[in-house]
Amino acid sequence: MDSLPRKSKLKPSAWLPHTLRNRLFLAFVLLILLPHAFLNLYNFNRVEAVLRKQTADQNLDQMLSLNKSLEDFLNVAYKSVILVEQDDTASSVLQVPDRYDELQRVYLIETKFKSIMNSLFLSLSPVYYTIVDFTGHVYASYQPYESLSYGRMTSEPWYVKATQQPGVYAWDWERNYTSRDVSRSPELLTYATALKNRNNTPFAALRVSVDVYEWFRLATQFSQEKYLLLDLDGTILADSKQRLSGQGERLTGVPALVDKGYYVSGSYLHIYSKLPRLDKVLIKQVPLDVIYAEVDRLKRSFFTVSVSLTLAFITITLLIASTITKPLHHLQRRMADAVDKRFRVKLPEANRQGEVLQLTRAFNRMMGDMEELVQRLKEEERKKEAVRFQVLLSQTNPHFLLNTLNTIKWLALVEKQPDIAEICVSLGKLLEAGLNSELELIHVREELHLVESYMYIQNFRYKQQFELRVEAEPGLEYALIPKLSLQPLAENSIQHGFMELEGQGLITVRVYARGDRLYLEAEDNGAGMKPGTTPGTKLDTRPDAAGTTPGTGKPERRRPGIGISNLRERLELLFKGNSGLEVLPQQQGTLVRFYLPLLLSKPYEETAVADDKPAVQPLPGEG
Repeated sequence: MDSLPRKSKLKPSAWLPHTLRNRLFLAFVLLILLPHAFLNLYNFNRVEAVLRKQTADQNLDQMLSLNKSLEDFLNVAYKSVILVEQDDTASSVLQVPDRYDELQRVYLIETKFKSIMNSLFLSLSPVYYTIVDFTGHVYASYQPYESLSYGRMTSEPWYVKATQQPGVYAWDWERNYTSRDVSRSPELLTYATALKNRNNTPFAALRVSVDVYEWFRLATQFSQEKYLLLDLDGTILADSKQRLSGQGERLTGVPALVDKGYYVSGSYLHIYSKLPRLDKVLIKQVPLDVIYAEVDRLKRSFFTVSVSLTLAFITITLLIASTITKPLHHLQRRMADAVDKRFRVKLPEANRQGEVLQLTRAFNRMMGDMEELVQRLKEEERKKEAVRFQVLLSQTNPHFLLNTLNTIKWLALVEKQPDIAEICVSLGKLLEAGLNSELELIHVREELHLVESYMYIQNFRYKQQFELRVEAEPGLEYALIPKLSLQPLAENSIQHGFMELEGQGLITVRVYARGDRLYLEAEDNGAGMKPGTTPGTKLDTRPDAAGTTPGTGKPERRRPGIGISNLRERLELLFKGNSGLEVLPQQQGTLVRFYLPLLLSKPYEETAVADDKPAVQPLPGEG
């Protein structure tokens, strides 16, 4: 019986395309098409969110403007109390009513009411005034729902509050007490206070009532959107489209409201703001389809164009992939041969065109460059080995020289020649500073010690003809400078400035700081710069056949000085444009000045240095 064939498990790589054309197509879909589609969707969602927020913010600004309008309206109503209180005629009628008959009293008070209304509330909602004096008279600026009774008025809460709590200033809601012909609003916002004379003695009670519902109607009558006036529990008190709502009708979907903001409920965007002092909420309803209709249309148009272009790109990609697949197979085989022959191969450029021809030419140039690079690397490797050998060889000579100096120093001490021993010590310091390749920056104090050592040797050679003077600002002894930066300047002064000098040579070294820069100067009183000398260098006089400078009879070195140019290059390498060096001719002598960044590096512990140096110092590195 034949056994059933086993089902082979397909590896994940079996589902991947194996041809270049299919791979390009898959890469285009996964890396370009899908990310582009998701990016467009994400951007449009962001645009929609930004547009929604901007629309909500604009409407919220309108709500805040309504709030401010109501605040200003209430402030004006509050200030009208002062107008009544400061009016002499009204105060006289209310305090001394017996001076006037009944018709005069009513006429004068009503005239004052009309004056206030005409001056302050001409374009606003109505404000109703009620005044009750302490002599049994009642005055009103409106037609009351019930006849005015002094006994009933004095027993109402607003009168009691005005007379018994004159220092309390607050707005309260009160049932509408005006005639239905005057106002049909269910409530009025009321403020009550006691009127006082100049002696601060109350003489009447004043009630000011504002019809907020009528203000709401006037403030929203020209708006196309729908405004709602709500209680804190969501009960609709007024509707801008219906003026007043039904009894007990509530707005659904209202979340917990803060001072101001917006939320989406149903098909409306609700922008809300709490009204100050009223315990009410003002809401504006904006239909979402009106706000985002244009955005939806643009979105559909954009995605239609995007899909069409994507299909066109896919078709073009397949055509291009099919065009270049065949030449690339041939190029692949030849490139494999080039690797086997160590880049010593050239691809034929015949029968190639377009990008394939450019690729072939670039490959041929790359092969030539790589072959040249391999040869260059081999040559540089040989040079590195030679340099390494020379470095290893050069390390033996200086150490031999230091050991030899030590031997000469001890022989000089044995032979009782302390000057020779001191010269060996000074020369050892200079050699050790030059040998230490790991340390490029040293303290100013160490550099000055090196200059002193060099001057000691030169003075011994030239019979104490030179003097070194140091002028350094306090606190700069631990500033960092390149090692052996002052010694070449001193050498330059001796070699080029003092050889023709008939007196005592003086080298003045100055160290000072200006801002974040450290300046160092070396000034000599030597012969100075000769006419025609290039700035930045010293004149290097050439010796005659006898090896002496003409007219002086003094020996002179046979090659140009390189100290200043060497120092300039070192400063540029170390500080990259933050340093400078200049050579300035003086009336007598030459001044060399260079500057660099001020870098202070104080040691953790300072060891005391004796004022008097020992007669013979040990060489560096000697115990």
